[in-house]
Amino acid sequence: MIEYVVEGFLIGLGGLAVHKTRSLLTMLGIIVGVAAVIAMMAIGNGAKEETRRQIEAYGATTLFVRATRISAEKFQNARQDLSEGLSVSDGQFLRQALPFVTAVAPEVILEKKIRYRGREPKAQIVAVDSEYFRLTGQRASRGRLLLAQDILESRRVCVLGPVLARELFLQEDALGKAVKVAKLRLTVVGILKRNLESPAPGASGASAQTGTAPAATIKDRDVDRDVYLPLPLGLYKFTKRRATTDSFADPTYHRVREMIVQVNRPEMVATAKETVLKVLKRRHGQAEDVEVIAPLEILEQSRKAQEIFNLVMALIAGLSLVVGGIGIMNIMLASVTERTREIGVRRAVGATALDILIQFLMEATVISVIGGLLGIGVGVGISRAVGAILGWRTITTPFSIVLAFGVSALVGILFGLFPARVAAYLDPIAALRHE
Repeated sequence: MIEYVVEGFLIGLGGLAVHKTRSLLTMLGIIVGVAAVIAMMAIGNGAKEETRRQIEAYGATTLFVRATRISAEKFQNARQDLSEGLSVSDGQFLRQALPFVTAVAPEVILEKKIRYRGREPKAQIVAVDSEYFRLTGQRASRGRLLLAQDILESRRVCVLGPVLARELFLQEDALGKAVKVAKLRLTVVGILKRNLESPAPGASGASAQTGTAPAATIKDRDVDRDVYLPLPLGLYKFTKRRATTDSFADPTYHRVREMIVQVNRPEMVATAKETVLKVLKRRHGQAEDVEVIAPLEILEQSRKAQEIFNLVMALIAGLSLVVGGIGIMNIMLASVTERTREIGVRRAVGATALDILIQFLMEATVISVIGGLLGIGVGVGISRAVGAILGWRTITTPFSIVLAFGVSALVGILFGLFPARVAAYLDPIAALRHE
């Protein structure tokens, strides 16, 4: 039996060599299908791993409170009830009023530009307190982060994202240099590590093992271009109001885009999410102008979305493989017709129906397997190209390669079986008479 298979394989290779163009065109469907399987699984696996790693790196006790847009009617109702959206005072209230809240880190976006020696690269100015870096897991690659004393004394210092620092200072050493945010002069005291370069403090699981930081997790911007300055300084210089310990009494005190809330225990996250939302809705006059997000919920939603994505992509790739299989069957049927006399000669000199069956089945399988190998190479190349161009992480697993190769071989066998049976059961005498 092994001899039949080997002989059929060699004959199949010979057929490919004789009809190169026809064989390549026949393989195209298989190549496309296998490449689609490899590329889509690599992109999907990369997206799933990146989402899981980033979200889990924040830990199981974190909530994100975000300001949201509301309709004009709801906005008017909110204004009547003195709601100006999410504010620093909301965070202070949550920290003092809710016993399960252990830390709150507001993030105030300041619509200003940063300049240094005439250079004005794209950047986002963010006013934060010292808790912000602890909760996001961001670390300094050079210099230091903002300290509690910087916040308390409203020091004119800032920390830059690594991409922004490079574009702003080029080859110069940024530490100790003075930059301008609007008319405010700030001294650079630190440069952050590149996004996803270091582990978050206290992070567990994959994120801790792989040494990654969740700096940009669940963000709608590139944090490597951020400028961080002390929260009281930003509020005072750009809103003309100081942050005080009793400022939460004013519900319109300083609007915030997002704040990170840390609770004391993982099992409290669901309760904390509901309570925080109710408290803020009550403080905002029942206006639905905030949302509370639990990273673990996002992870679960991402997994469900990924399953749907994988299913759709598998169907598309499956259709490509079926089309490729039909192409193989058509070509093999044409080959049987062309080689009818050859089949008659082989039967006349002693070849059995099984010999003919294995010969044509192996030819179809060879076409499919070689197409599968080429498809694997194309798929890996596409996934890496997509990752490099779009900045996505892609993961090609041994399972995806084995699966794609196995499916391509199976397609060759299934769609080659009918032409092989047709060839095997040709009448030898009629085959010899065929012109």
